[in-house]
Amino acid sequence: MTSMDLVGKLLQVLVGLVAFGAVVALLLAFLDRPEDKPRAASWRSGLRPRIILVAAFALLALLARLLYGLVPWMTQALTNAAIAVGVAGIAIVVLQWLLDRLLQPASPAVRSAVLRGVGAAIVVAIVLVAQSAERIPALDWVTPALVLAAAIVGWPLVGALVATAAIAFLPDRIRRSARLLAWLLAAVAVVVVALVLEAGQEQPVGVWPWAAAAALSIIGLLGYLADRDDDSKPMLVFLLPSALLLTIGLVYPAIRTTLLAFTDKTGAFNGLDNFIWMFTQPEALVTLANTVVWVILVPLLSTAIGLAYAVFIDKSRGERVYKMLVFMPMAISMVGASIIWRFMYAYRGPEQEQIGLVNQILVWFGGEPQQILQNSPWNTLALIVVMIWIQTGFAMVVLSAAIKGVPTEQLEAAEIDGANPWQRFANVTVPGIRTSLVVVVTTISIATLKVFDIVRTMTAGNFNTSVVANEMYTQAFRSGEPGRGAALALILFIMVMPIVIYNIRVLNQQKAIR
Repeated sequence: MTSMDLVGKLLQVLVGLVAFGAVVALLLAFLDRPEDKPRAASWRSGLRPRIILVAAFALLALLARLLYGLVPWMTQALTNAAIAVGVAGIAIVVLQWLLDRLLQPASPAVRSAVLRGVGAAIVVAIVLVAQSAERIPALDWVTPALVLAAAIVGWPLVGALVATAAIAFLPDRIRRSARLLAWLLAAVAVVVVALVLEAGQEQPVGVWPWAAAAALSIIGLLGYLADRDDDSKPMLVFLLPSALLLTIGLVYPAIRTTLLAFTDKTGAFNGLDNFIWMFTQPEALVTLANTVVWVILVPLLSTAIGLAYAVFIDKSRGERVYKMLVFMPMAISMVGASIIWRFMYAYRGPEQEQIGLVNQILVWFGGEPQQILQNSPWNTLALIVVMIWIQTGFAMVVLSAAIKGVPTEQLEAAEIDGANPWQRFANVTVPGIRTSLVVVVTTISIATLKVFDIVRTMTAGNFNTSVVANEMYTQAFRSGEPGRGAALALILFIMVMPIVIYNIRVLNQQKAIR
């Protein structure tokens, strides 16, 4: 490293520190705002400011792309830096809005600190993605866009230090949460520093950052639990093994998968290339489209059929037998059900005897046998039928139990008022089982998003039938593209999370009503 390089890096550090100090006052002002201040006065509370911010960040990225090649000073590095900051800004606005909705029961200080931490993580990840040999050399001269990113990143890190120093002055109701948050932010800071150091080297820094981050997180969790009542402290002995297993089997793989999504087959950072491939290549677009079709049709049809069946057999003489017949597919594994239906869809030539039930029925009615699993897009619908066949039993059992919980007094009162059966069902039964309907739809939606066995067993994803989970396996273990597989896994996680959050919110609302 030459003297000029050293001076440049020192200037970079000084610029970053100045930017960090400039925003500390804003952070403290936000943390110290009165708790009784109406949330409508905050810029986060309205939808219009968010739309304006998203449009501004999108305009920044678009303007940088349009100016590249037209203006001499608009270099490739500056263009990619501006695009990275624009994408980071959009992600921050959207994700902070979702987290703000989810964290409403938390105190303002904890909520704002979590939102700042999430914003920092997004900016760090996207700026590091933009740092490569073709884009921005890691830890090199700071462009104006990177100065802005450094300010955004430094905001929550300095805030974490301030919060740690002021823990003793925080109210009792948020003291434990603030201490836990400080430890978690310290763990994130260790990982961020390791990634920055790794970006400028050919060799990875090793596993020490991950071990240190895990240790800091565990210390924070144990400290949080230790501050609880004395009666709950013995539970720490039983909680520690589970926390360790979750860290090793869930937290660490999730972090590594996220990082792997931004690498190529050699393990080198390739920016957003995996996601660009996902949304530009025809075969990947077919996979995403198939997944959307699955997640729309399967939950709706399974729930509708299960609800109708539960209503029709309710209080009938053979109700138990009817329930058993429809619920039996739930006892079969996905692979077993796929093999059964593969035989039912089996195809032989027009002049041969058909062994598949579906094609034999077509022949009986004078039609020609069809290669059901090869004819697109009908083959996707044929696979969806298998999932509906399995999930209908689950929907029927849950909704049948919910229907029996509807008070008969309400149904009798509606009948006395002159309501016909359909009106009683729509105005009394359905509102009474709304929570169960939400649970059924969301549970089936999550299972549908993760569907793998049916597609893999019946078509192996060929003939335009692949879905995200199957394509994830194909790219990671068949095509030698672990980065693309990890990117698909990350997209799958993002698709599942809103459903899970909505499910939790509905259950919490129902619990509060009770």
